[in-house]
Amino acid sequence: MATAVAVVPLERGRHRYRRPRRPRRSGRRLVPVLLDLALAVVICAVGFEYGAGFLQVHEARWVADVLTLAGVESVSDSLERHILVFRADGEIILAEVTESCSSILSVLGLTALTAVVLRGRRQHAVAGLVVAVAALLVLNHLRLAGSTLAGLVWGTPALVLFHDWVGTVWNLAATLGGFLLMVCITLPTAERAEQDVAGRHTARRPGSWARPGLGYRLADEQVPSSSRRLNLTGLMYRYVLPTRVARWMGARREAGRIDYRIGHLPSAERAARVRALAGDGLGAHAASLVAVATYDDDPAVLDVLAESIAARQWEPVTNHRIAALRLWARGWLLRHPDRDAAPESAPVPEPAAVPDDGEAPTARLPRAAARPSVPPAPRPRAAALLPAPTTQDAR
Repeated sequence: MATAVAVVPLERGRHRYRRPRRPRRSGRRLVPVLLDLALAVVICAVGFEYGAGFLQVHEARWVADVLTLAGVESVSDSLERHILVFRADGEIILAEVTESCSSILSVLGLTALTAVVLRGRRQHAVAGLVVAVAALLVLNHLRLAGSTLAGLVWGTPALVLFHDWVGTVWNLAATLGGFLLMVCITLPTAERAEQDVAGRHTARRPGSWARPGLGYRLADEQVPSSSRRLNLTGLMYRYVLPTRVARWMGARREAGRIDYRIGHLPSAERAARVRALAGDGLGAHAASLVAVATYDDDPAVLDVLAESIAARQWEPVTNHRIAALRLWARGWLLRHPDRDAAPESAPVPEPAAVPDDGEAPTARLPRAAARPSVPPAPRPRAAALLPAPTTQDAR
């Protein structure tokens, strides 16, 4: 009796099982870009919704108040978002401060740039944004005041002409000037610059540490000498912050700062400086030690760094820099096992003792510098299976 067996064909071709695709690197890189763009759009939309009317009202009021203080009594701000101009010939000009007349667009643009591009500078970026916004408000105030005075002297056509042509160029120049002012305050000065926004060095980097991707390097004659001057950060550290907080913030900054003066020292002084920095603790100057391990190519300096790190194994691993230093030192010592051994001195023969019975002295052979190590005998297999003795079994 024959039994028919149904054979189900295997699905092949396009219907076969496929693993889920992983996101590509380009897709992963696109995600933060899209998030930054979304953040900029949200800042502009929300800021325009809630800040446009506020600036329109107050800028119209500020223009009228300043012109009144300057002695121009033919200007009034009795109507909200408007400037009333009473000419000598009886003409009344009702000038409205619209969204395009106010500085809301420029302010939102600089705010979005700060939040998306310059947010890595933190408090410096906030200070630059505040100064740039203040400068934009002052310049736009001058533009509105100039348009009002032009209408007061020459009439409505002059007001429209000044606002639409001269004012447009003025607003563009004010926006660019505010952006440059914000960047100038946000980024560090040339004589004090040690890292750029991405944390890479830009100035005073030694030529021996030149690597691709480290940014530009100014010539030594182009970098002005640093001078002591008062700054807001120094005043905050000295007179406002408590002593403990100031010391903690200074130590935190020093741990993340790269001292590029090390690369300009000779080899012996560089090794001594590295030993001194490691002696203060691996976490105290972690960024400088990581830079030495990354960019220095002198074996003597790297030997000193590896030995100094290996001598401080008792320190806890508190951040990724200390972990990187530990791993690098272990790899360096494993690749160069002969460098961590102390040099052996030449054997000195011991003086022979003269016996009292008149016999000839016996010359002693010099001792070997190091006794050859004998490999331990392999343990029996049966003994290896036994448990290790405890404290009670060892009695």
